[in-house]
Amino acid sequence: MSYEQRNSASTTPEDVASAYSWADPVVTKPSEQPAWLRGDPPAAVVTPPSEALQQPRERSASRWFALKGVFDQGADDGDTPVAPQGEICVPHLGVFSLAGGVGKTTIVATLGRTLSGYGERVLLVDTTLYGLLPFYFGARELHSDNARTFSPPDGSTDAPIRVVSIEREGSPGEDGTETSLVGLLHRFGRGSSRVLVDLATGSGPLIRRVLQLMPTLLVPIAADMNSVVSLGILQDFFRRHADVEAQPVQPYFLLNQFDASSPLHLDLREVLRGELGDRLLPFVLRRSSAVSEALAEGMTVVDYAPDSPVAEDFMTLANWIRTVTAPAPAGFRGVRWSER
Repeated sequence: MSYEQRNSASTTPEDVASAYSWADPVVTKPSEQPAWLRGDPPAAVVTPPSEALQQPRERSASRWFALKGVFDQGADDGDTPVAPQGEICVPHLGVFSLAGGVGKTTIVATLGRTLSGYGERVLLVDTTLYGLLPFYFGARELHSDNARTFSPPDGSTDAPIRVVSIEREGSPGEDGTETSLVGLLHRFGRGSSRVLVDLATGSGPLIRRVLQLMPTLLVPIAADMNSVVSLGILQDFFRRHADVEAQPVQPYFLLNQFDASSPLHLDLREVLRGELGDRLLPFVLRRSSAVSEALAEGMTVVDYAPDSPVAEDFMTLANWIRTVTAPAPAGFRGVRWSER
């Protein structure tokens, strides 16, 4: 009988009186007598499992912090250890190309600088030999396998940028180098909003290990015949070095150093658009001498020439990557505040 049914069945005072009034004894047959009066063995008593009894006590005692505190105000919770928090998924962007001179390092440095303007805590990882990433932020020397923090000028609201340079000694296929890279990505990536990796050109083992992190891959290409010819080689490279159990690698392609006044550049863009489809980004990075001038001054172009067309292009690129993968959330979740 449900709760509503029990309450809808009205009980009159006469019913209560007849149930509890002294009345003449009624003789009943043995079969109608209670079991304890007939001498029948008592029925087995079914007891709930100990877990069923223990679970409510555990829930009220340990799960609900505030309920426990109401009846245990004398206890000191200052030394209660905080439950370990799960790893926050930090998005990774790998910038890769089979050819050199297409602007990989410039894109990583300038994109990271632009994202810092949104308040993102960016980690830049340089895996190229004698990489130039730190020099875009005023550095004068390289320090391998150490994280360096570059802070904006006083009064700026931009987030600091951390840079890790990995000196790749020996052959590109050495396991120790790639293992060190992935370890550094996990180690220094904690607390970052996003990780940008300047991937060394032509390193198959390096690519395989980085692909385990499920990064977004960006391939900068120049508007020349070398880019068109290398497209098939590049796609075959990703097929050979992708994990057999993972999804096929589908990188995005970005035209860099593009000159809209060049008929050849315009025609090559149409050819690449027909070959790559939506994988070719609908915007370009325009050719500008300000990019190389900025590096000579120890800056990115968004600091050296913030009003230049190419600085606007990098802003468009930063907005695109933020729509593809949102930055990792900041702060702690699931942790109580405490009174000091």
